[in-house]
Amino acid sequence: MIFSTLKRLTLTTILASNLLFSSCGYIALTRKTAFITATPEVTVSIAEKEDGPYEEITSRKTKIKLNHFHKRYFIRQERTGFVSNTIELTRTSSNRLKRLDIALAISSNIVATIFTPVHFIQSSSRFGSGVSPSTAQTVLMYTNLGVGLAAWGAIIPIPGKIFPKKVDLPELIPILTKDTNQLFITAGDHEFKLSKNGVKVHDYPTMKQFTNGYGYEVRDSTDEFQSMADLKIYEDISKLLIDAEYGIDSANAALDKTLKLDSRTVSLVYITADEKLRCEVRTAWALETMDELQYLYDKTFHGNSEWVEFNEESLDKDGKESIIRESFVEALDNSFKRFLALDTVQSILSSPVPIPLTEEEELDLNSGSEFVSSVSDAVKSVVTVVTNEGHGSGCVITPDGYIVTNAHVVEDDTTDLKAIMGDDVEKKIPLKFIRMNEAIDLALLKLDTTGLKPLKLALSNQIETGADAYAIGTPADVELGQTVTRGIISGKRKFGGHQLIQTDVAISGGNSGGALIRPDGILMGIVTSEMRSRSVDDIGFAIPATTIEESLKIKINQ
Repeated sequence: MIFSTLKRLTLTTILASNLLFSSCGYIALTRKTAFITATPEVTVSIAEKEDGPYEEITSRKTKIKLNHFHKRYFIRQERTGFVSNTIELTRTSSNRLKRLDIALAISSNIVATIFTPVHFIQSSSRFGSGVSPSTAQTVLMYTNLGVGLAAWGAIIPIPGKIFPKKVDLPELIPILTKDTNQLFITAGDHEFKLSKNGVKVHDYPTMKQFTNGYGYEVRDSTDEFQSMADLKIYEDISKLLIDAEYGIDSANAALDKTLKLDSRTVSLVYITADEKLRCEVRTAWALETMDELQYLYDKTFHGNSEWVEFNEESLDKDGKESIIRESFVEALDNSFKRFLALDTVQSILSSPVPIPLTEEEELDLNSGSEFVSSVSDAVKSVVTVVTNEGHGSGCVITPDGYIVTNAHVVEDDTTDLKAIMGDDVEKKIPLKFIRMNEAIDLALLKLDTTGLKPLKLALSNQIETGADAYAIGTPADVELGQTVTRGIISGKRKFGGHQLIQTDVAISGGNSGGALIRPDGILMGIVTSEMRSRSVDDIGFAIPATTIEESLKIKINQ
């Protein structure tokens, strides 16, 4: 009798455990989520859809109960003077109580499955064959089975993932305006470097499908959207700069008080849903000096516009193009504000323009009217520059002995410089140091002489890739002064913030400061370096002659 009672108690316990442990997972759904803001005095709002409606989470209600059966929420932060930010909140925390429900339900089911047949067998053997269990036993057995099934029916719908207990919201980006001591910025070039697919358009039938990230169709972008890739947006970027109080027209920009902002859009995606439009861009922003000699910093940022009404059936072509353009500019503005707010960018804008010689007066030089006109003539207008540490080369640019060389040839040795002209290496003529631009690696020296035939500086259209080129200088030893080597212009590059000419002309260390000329003797560049390794050979670089006047703050008059 006692044993039978224990068996009934065991079945009753199994039944109770099914009832008890089938609902623990729901307890986790009652917890609240706290939103922690990194920006003070910010307004936080929440919505089930990205386009709203949003309900404000007040400072007294920083903890709210979320519906964990929803897949996502959207949290928006807003504060005057800051770029608004919306993040998507998804279920990322594990519901451990559901796991407990499953483990206990499985355990109780296993015990019931094993125990119930044993109970029936023992009952039959005790009372003889054909003796059935009591009505109470049968009811208990089927009740346990029904409750077990009901328990699983309750456990399965419980979300396995729930929203976290705490959400750390990102710090908002301030909308910065120019400080009185900061540099101005002028709009530079903007280009579209899109993939082969060009402008992308993703059409979602409904906003819900956009929110869930499925079901869009890719539109053939040969319509009004495709024209975006040819859009000229200089005026738009200028307005962004003016709105931030950094903008200035390039015609009024001072070299020592202004930087140039170039931009390149590498991804442009439009999204439509429920007759609304949104633009998403990925744009690289780059700050450089006005003379384009030095890149200072660049960074790529995403940006997006807000949703705007876009009923294509009711809009004419001009109306569509207007909304498409405005959405792009808004997304571009969002990306630009993120770039401008970077500490590195603000530090650059608060520092002097990194161009030496800003305190120097512009030096007027007279080139005369007779220039070098052949390679053989040019040999006589390239000198060997001798320093206490070694030697380099230099190029005559005026009849009265002004010479351009590399700053690294001179380095700190500005008081004991000499020049060797021609084959007489024993005859060293004193050189006077005038000025240098270490950033561009150029220096200006002066011979006390007259009657020299100068090299004429090339114009930009006279430096052509693939054209023949000759290098003249003093490689390795002063005994090899005015050596001529031949090759071609391999390309035009920007390395380390410098505009350079690439050539395959043979160049050695002593060639630094020497001439890279055309067959007609015109000076294309000042030889500055070479690149050599086991796998790379015959790659040299020269500073374009077009940069000499600006870099050394001189003006050569004919």
